[in-house]
Amino acid sequence: MRDILKFDIEDNEIEIFLQDVNEHLEAMESGLLRLEQDGGEPAESQESLQTAFRAAHTLKAIAAAVGHPRMAELTHTIENTFEALREGWLRPTAALIDELLAAVDTLRVLRDEVVTREPSGIDVPALIHWLQEMLSEAMDVSTATAGPQLAWNGDLSSVIALSEEQLLRAQAYVEQGWHLWEIHLAAKPGAFAPLARLLQASMALMELGEIIVQNPAQADLLNKEETVPLWVILATDTYAPTVEAQLRDITDIDGFSVQPYTLNVSEAAVLSEVAEPVSLTEPGLPEELTAAPPAPPTITGLGREKTVRIDVERLDALMNLVGELVTGRTRLAQVETMLRNQYGKGTMTTALSELNSDLGRVVDQLQEEVMQARMVPIAQLFSKFPRLIRDVARTAHKEVDFVIEGEATELDRAVIELIGDPLVHLLRNAVDHGLESTQVRTAMGKAARGTVRLSAAHEEGNVVITVQDDGRGIDPAHVRQAAVQRGLLSEDAAAKLDAHEATALIFEPNFSTADHVTEVSGRGVGLDVVRTNVKRLGGAVTVDSTIGQGSTFRLSLPLTLAILQTMLVNVGAEVYAIPLTGIIESLYLADWKVSRVRGKSVIYWRGQALPLLPLQDFFAHEDGAGEGKPAVVVVAWGKQRVGLRVDGLIGKEEIVIKSMSPLVGNVPGISGCTILGDGRVALIVDVPGLIGAALQARRQGEVL
Repeated sequence: MRDILKFDIEDNEIEIFLQDVNEHLEAMESGLLRLEQDGGEPAESQESLQTAFRAAHTLKAIAAAVGHPRMAELTHTIENTFEALREGWLRPTAALIDELLAAVDTLRVLRDEVVTREPSGIDVPALIHWLQEMLSEAMDVSTATAGPQLAWNGDLSSVIALSEEQLLRAQAYVEQGWHLWEIHLAAKPGAFAPLARLLQASMALMELGEIIVQNPAQADLLNKEETVPLWVILATDTYAPTVEAQLRDITDIDGFSVQPYTLNVSEAAVLSEVAEPVSLTEPGLPEELTAAPPAPPTITGLGREKTVRIDVERLDALMNLVGELVTGRTRLAQVETMLRNQYGKGTMTTALSELNSDLGRVVDQLQEEVMQARMVPIAQLFSKFPRLIRDVARTAHKEVDFVIEGEATELDRAVIELIGDPLVHLLRNAVDHGLESTQVRTAMGKAARGTVRLSAAHEEGNVVITVQDDGRGIDPAHVRQAAVQRGLLSEDAAAKLDAHEATALIFEPNFSTADHVTEVSGRGVGLDVVRTNVKRLGGAVTVDSTIGQGSTFRLSLPLTLAILQTMLVNVGAEVYAIPLTGIIESLYLADWKVSRVRGKSVIYWRGQALPLLPLQDFFAHEDGAGEGKPAVVVVAWGKQRVGLRVDGLIGKEEIVIKSMSPLVGNVPGISGCTILGDGRVALIVDVPGLIGAALQARRQGEVL
């Protein structure tokens, strides 16, 4: 019988738990990667370490709150390691970064235990022991380097117990995850102004946190005539080495001790339940208790909450309903036109026109708001890739600089979820296939470290994601040779391909130019997956490459998968929708002379021969003229330009995308369908798939 783990969390809280934990794990991982990239320089690494430390501190509290002690203990050890790095007790060596990243991966496994309620079997104590051993060695070295710490032998008779109010205040800090340190120190005998030194030490400790109580008080240190030992209870979010370092900077201190102060939790709990709230302005309290203490540092929510978490499925349902409203608005506009044509302008048609206008404005605003609610910065996807690049580079024994740009670009969350795998393949290939080894780069006169650049930007209503490397580039001759060897093309067909067409062969299934298979790539499945997934999103992927200078992959993606701006055209008796993002311009065929080049119909457009692709022939429609004047819609896919020959132009229309039935299967050149305002079904043209199918037909000797 398998073990079932129990956690203090309800099923409806798991989604929030996962979101919080994932956010903090990513912050810890990115902080470690930035720390490694900065080389451990204190000025450059402090921000990264502080971010990682705060994430670990919060994650520890979350793990403890749901009752996951192994996760809380491991996170606490990682937090201590971050603190040691932050204070300079540890150096961020490659071995330490590897272990900390492995610890973050272990936390992901422990996170999943909360969902599955099944033990993972991972050896958490061994990892904790390794980190603790490293911490202990570092502390021993740091203590020896700093010199012997003087033992404090002062009189402890002046130490007093905490009052009820001080106990409650200390408990509040402990609940926020802070530490309580009991500190004893004394000035050197014969030191100049010894009480001033103790006052200086007290003020230095205040910079690290909140002094719960001290004896003598600061006011007494100013009035006393003879030196006395100082006793302090300090609440702080720093560790003992940091407190000790602060005290070492005070001159004429004879010795000090910093020990954990054990708060009587049971007593504090009883006090919090039965004691009346202490008024900080109540007459009769000592002066040091009348000043309001600073709030514990992690208290939030003092203002009114302005955000709420919404289930993703609810957003999807809302977007579908908005899509139906768009269809209904289009239908209403057609009804208005029909009535106006039949009855002319009148009171009823005018009222309907006004209603249609108002409804259209509201639907447009609603659509915009829902789309904005679904938009998220692409940074949440890009933040996962520095770790990927680091691991692949270490496996391939290459030095890589990874540059991310445009991470604030917003994209529909559904698109972000589906584009992750294609980007993983492109980035892995960029490092393993694209970049040369350090020795080869040096011999070529290049920088020893290769550069991989990942960027995102809005272009003409689309989001364009670019993966660029400064490596060896793609050799079209090598690609042709590999295509022939793998039986994809004959030698004659391969020789007829220009450089761009040859390079595009890398997206074919089971195609690879690698001489041998590595742990990362070479199996011929990566770029095929890229093209398939991008096409499924209604986007396009292109590549530009220069031998010896590198390659650039461009992924052009729609902002959303639900609603699309299109041009409606007639093909025979059917209506097709061509996405506007792929259209360059539309032309009436009667205004252009059609010529024949190598058996293909072309027109001379903007100084170049534009091949024509008749959609009626491509989609095997029966002969018959459609409505309207024959026209050409010029579309683009990367550097390819093609004129789609249609029977008529209907006009621009916003459509709701509907997926095709699985019974239909994958139809080349079609990405989906939509329902028009008059109830007819229109097929959505997949421009990249259409051009790709035409090129494939050309390679096989077919003429369209």
